[in-house]
Amino acid sequence: MEENLDFLEVFPKGRNGLYIVYEVYTFDNLFRLLLKNNFNHREALCFILCTCSLSALVFQERLHNKRYKKLSAEDAIDPNLAAHKARLIYDLIYNH
Repeated sequence: MEENLDFLEVFPKGRNGLYIVYEVYTFDNLFRLLLKNNFNHREALCFILCTCSLSALVFQERLHNKRYKKLSAEDAIDPNLAAHKARLIYDLIYNH
């Protein structure tokens, strides 16, 4: 499997080194991009669980309710745009 995950360099990270995914928009974009990079749904879920800090809302709305299974690679936006949007959302919410 050949992945191009360079866009993750822009994603916000916490002090613990985990990517910050506190809202569903960022989760959806990240998940779709992983699918686009040849991850299957299970691999994408494992990657996110191992490398991301998730909010309770994201966990409930996307993982517990299994809505991540409906996401597809065809809906993925440009990786750099997704990463910069994630950074912007994080900065607006947490670095006001």
